[in-house]
Formats: sequence, structure tokens, C-alpha cells
Amino acid sequence: MIDDRYPAPRRLLKVTLLALFVTQFLVWPLTGTLDPHLGIAATEFVLLWFIVLYIKRNGLVAEDILLLNAVPISTLLITVPTALAGGILVAEFDLQVNALLRLYDWSAPAELQRNVINIQLVREFLDVPKIAATVALLPGVCEELFFRGFVFTGLYVHLGPKRALWVSAFLFAAAHFNPWQFPALWVTGLLFAALTHWSHSIYPAMLAHCTNNALSVVGINVRTYYGTDVLAQNTPMPIAVLSIAAIVFCAGLLAISRGTRIVPLPTR
Repeated sequence: MIDDRYPAPRRLLKVTLLALFVTQFLVWPLTGTLDPHLGIAATEFVLLWFIVLYIKRNGLVAEDILLLNAVPISTLLITVPTALAGGILVAEFDLQVNALLRLYDWSAPAELQRNVINIQLVREFLDVPKIAATVALLPGVCEELFFRGFVFTGLYVHLGPKRALWVSAFLFAAAHFNPWQFPALWVTGLLFAALTHWSHSIYPAMLAHCTNNALSVVGINVRTYYGTDVLAQNTPMPIAVLSIAAIVFCAGLLAISRGTRIVPLPTR
């Protein structure tokens, strides 16, 4: 009976591939060329539209499908430093992957790197709310509802937690169409999926995603205007900083995994 209340893996894959095709090859070319922030907002809302349409057409319960479950405040408070520490570790991991790719002359195109920076660069005061909304908030909400709500939950019910973790993270990384950052995005997706699995709620993953994106915005602007590479995007992070980040990250994940769950996850 539970199969009727949660999308099967095959249907999940069809919806996901269709959503990615529409957002990346139709919505983004039409809106992103006009304004990249408009393009981001449009693609995120279209992702959200896909799952809303699917839920309504199939008469499903949004709270169950998207894991809109209550979560203890303590879990959310722990999530913030855990996400910050995780962001530092992932940035270092991404730096090392890029160094390896350069050895094989497979660096990310310069235009792509410039676009990533320009989208997050604050040039005037009015850029702050625009970047906060389109780079940090909207992806954190819409992508989590799609990949850790809609995709992860369906996979979890039908295939179990391990496959749900790995496959949802893979689809999340692939959805960015950035092979040079695929490993870092995949690891990040695993973190968000683990937070969802351990907390039984979408909200910690949302908060972690927003925090992670905000950290990237801060890092790029600090590097651009002050010359300090706080996220090790070009230079390795000091061992002491990485060690502290690793301790905070592991301690945070341990606390969340052992924390209180207000609502149980669906059973197979």
C-alpha cells in the first residue's frame, strides 16, 4: 500500500530527468541569458513546480513526500556549525580534485569560473538581497525539496536508505552539469541526504544548503575585495583549520545522528 503513496524509482527518474532537461535546456537559456540571477530563480521555481504538479496529479500528501516534519531546535542549531565546517572541508576537497584535473589538462573553462564568481559577487548594496535570495535561499529550499524531499523519500521507501543516499546525491551532483565540480557536489549531496535521514526532516538539509551557499558567497567576496582566500579556493587551507573543521563536522554529525526525531520516516 505504501508504494501508492510514494513515487516508484522509475517514475522518480523520469520526473527528475524531465525536470533537469526543462530547467537546463529550456528555462535557463531563455532567462539566464537575460540575467543570471533571474535564470537561477526561474530554474529553482520550475523544479518546485514539477514536484507540486506531481503531488497534486497523484493525490499525494506533500508533508509525507517532502518530509516536512517538525525537528528539534537543537538539531537546527547544531546544523549551522556542522554545515560551515563541512563547507570548509568540501572546499579543500574540491581544490585537491581541481589540482588533480589540471595534471591531465582538464581544468574548468575560464568562462565557467568567471560566471560562478560573477553570480556571487556583490558590486553594490542592492546586490546583497538579490544574491542572498537567488544564490543562498532559493537553491537551499527548492533543490532540497526536490532532491532530499521528493527524490530521497521515494528512493528510501522503495530501495532503502543506502541506495537513497547514494543515488539522490548522484542526481543532485549531475543536475549542476558541472563535471569539474561533480565530486565535491556529490559529497555535498551525501551530507544533505544524511542530515535528512538522521533528522527525519527536510529542514536541517535546507538550512545546511543555505549555509553552504552563503559561505561560498562570503568566501568569493572576501577573496575578491580583500585578497584573503578563506575557503581555500585557490590555496590549500592550513592543517590547523582543517583539523578544527573536521572535529566540528564529525561532532555535529554524531550529535544529529543521535538526536531526537519527532516524526518517524516512512517504512517499506
